[in-house]
Amino acid sequence: MRFVNKILILMLPVLLSAMPAFGHHLWVSADNGNYTVNRGIISERTDTYDPACVQAIKAWNKDGKPLSVHRINKDQQVQFKTQAPAALIRVVSEWGNRVNTTRGKKLMDRKQAEKAGLTVISAFFSTQFAKTLLIPSEQNLKPLGMKFEILPQQSPLSTEPGQPISFKVLFEGKPLENTAVYTQADRAIRTDANGTARIAFAEKGVHLLYAKHQVPDQSNRQLDYQKFMTFLTFEVR
Repeated sequence: MRFVNKILILMLPVLLSAMPAFGHHLWVSADNGNYTVNRGIISERTDTYDPACVQAIKAWNKDGKPLSVHRINKDQQVQFKTQAPAALIRVVSEWGNRVNTTRGKKLMDRKQAEKAGLTVISAFFSTQFAKTLLIPSEQNLKPLGMKFEILPQQSPLSTEPGQPISFKVLFEGKPLENTAVYTQADRAIRTDANGTARIAFAEKGVHLLYAKHQVPDQSNRQLDYQKFMTFLTFEVR
């Protein structure tokens, strides 16, 4: 058994690299003053989810003033309203325990997987952060204090198609070097020593960027690491 576990550990990077890069996207859509927290693959599909997983929603107007959020939990989705049009929206979601097994990723914890007879390669807890830019605002260029975020250095909403934009990736307020920033088509651009990646968007329309980061878990024997993903959504006009 120990020999098998060692082999699985050695195979882990290969197994994980074969998994889809994106998992699920997280973003907010707007429709006549109504907002929806979406999970799925942007521009392709939206999936159902447990509204309790959405831990926090915050919004700001174009002047950078916080807006009150009236949240509405649907059966399998979260919607909300604000007292004025939102320029920037922030969402934090905790999707819970996951395991990578020899039969793929499963939405359960280690004990549940082992009870089901699965061979667990690693166990982790999934947390996602999302920022959606809707209206040009100086607030869009300021860090929001999220644990993990992508921060534009120029306004994507005011940029012509094809013009490169710089994005900084921050984890706990510090730049992440050599981290992949993915487009919604899963094209990866690595950050430099300052945690910055320059990306051009050739076409008009809604674009999504995301990044991933893992931290070894020291507090829970049932977890190998904490997995974080952060998303930034905006429209190039």
